Amino acid sequence: MSTATNVKTQDCSIIALDKFIQATRDSGYKSTAAALSELVDNSIQAGATKIAITIAPTKSGDDEGIEVSVLDNGSGMDPFTLRQALRFGGSTRFGDRSGLGRYGMGLPNASLSQARRVTVYTWQAVGGGSKGKAAATERADHVYMSYLDVGEIMRAEMIEVPRPVLVKTAPQECVGASGTLVKWTQCDRLDNRRVSTIARKVEAELARRFRHYLWKRLRLTINGA
Repeated sequence: MSTATNVKTQDCSIIALDKFIQATRDSGYKSTAAALSELVDNSIQAGATKIAITIAPTKSGDDEGIEVSVLDNGSGMDPFTLRQALRFGGSTRFGDRSGLGRYGMGLPNASLSQARRVTVYTWQAVGGGSKGKAAATERADHVYMSYLDVGEIMRAEMIEVPRPVLVKTAPQECVGASGTLVKWTQCDRLDNRRVSTIARKVEAELARRFRHYLWKRLRLTINGA
């Protein structure tokens, strides 16, 4: 085979995806609290008045670890926006200075800096109806889901954000007229292995960063408190 042929078959894509993902996991976020701050900021930008963070132990076969989730009652996303939100640089608010993030790196970068898989569920009010008291406790309809998985990316099994799918059975947390649920699983880079320690550090940092919102109308809870 000639040298010219070898050159033609080489991978010359702008991004070496497997190395890019590994590099992004090693950069940008110094703590679990900092990464979660990005998700809280996204929720605030979506108009959320309630944000619930859950940090809990999980067991999957012989693997025991910790899972993290962030649930809000914001405006939710349509399928196109959800897919864009999981792209690095795919934000629909690129350059927006009203929040912590500006360049669309927040959700995917923050999530994969702490976990090997992030799954996002989101739903919107059907017909643009307002959020009522009853709607806040009712199971959500038309919940869309997409995800990113480090393992699949590293094995070249995932080369683009999966097209969002309408889930048949949404997680029980998906209630109300609209909202978003972000779940971190296979968490391998959290600050600590103890749920109580992580929760304590996250609470202190988020209280400092978002104190002005907490003084107004935002209700932010960690493990229910």
